Amino acid sequence: QVFPYTDRLNYVSPMINNVGYAMAVEKLLGITKDIPRRAEYVRVIVSEVSRITDHLTCVGASAMELGGFTPFLYFLKAREWLYVLLEEVSGARLTHSYVRVGGVSKDLPDGWLDKLLAKLDEIEAVMVEVETMLNNNKIFRDRMAGVGAFSKEDAISYGLTGPVGRACGIDYDVRKDFPYSVYPELEFDVPLGTTGDCYDRYLVRVEEIKKSIRI
Repeated sequence: QVFPYTDRLNYVSPMINNVGYAMAVEKLLGITKDIPRRAEYVRVIVSEVSRITDHLTCVGASAMELGGFTPFLYFLKAREWLYVLLEEVSGARLTHSYVRVGGVSKDLPDGWLDKLLAKLDEIEAVMVEVETMLNNNKIFRDRMAGVGAFSKEDAISYGLTGPVGRACGIDYDVRKDFPYSVYPELEFDVPLGTTGDCYDRYLVRVEEIKKSIRI
């Protein structure tokens, strides 16, 4: 029951860590089929919101490290909107302990989903602004394209997963290949890269944000 430990495995997407740990315990207890369907949907919603906050942090910080401070501020502003919503759910601003073995600690607050949908619309608008600033920016592309590239074969041999592996063209996403919770009922594509470099990793994460918004 000590969920706060999981919040700190990756503090920019703690909800996903909550869910992963809960699922492991539920599997050990043999109660995976006893989770309320509403709780499963709520878990997916907060997980995908967490995935967005994680990618916003990564992409924004990447741009800042290359001299693009404006996209960093734009994406942190967008991340803050989601942090406020996750705080309403969990009571914590950063290390969110909301999931429990068997479900979640409580239902979503009244009106929360409407506020989330409104903020996701605003985030989509911010993404257009940031992509306009970065995608064809010569300095950004020169410092990302062709840098840190992995071949598909090397990525597999090194055990690279997630956006890093998918940027190398590895069509693998646990939500699709080993579907769990209610993911089989949801429509979304898995973005893939071709070059396996920093620029493709950027593009994959941006597309994953869009897929999470769709979910």
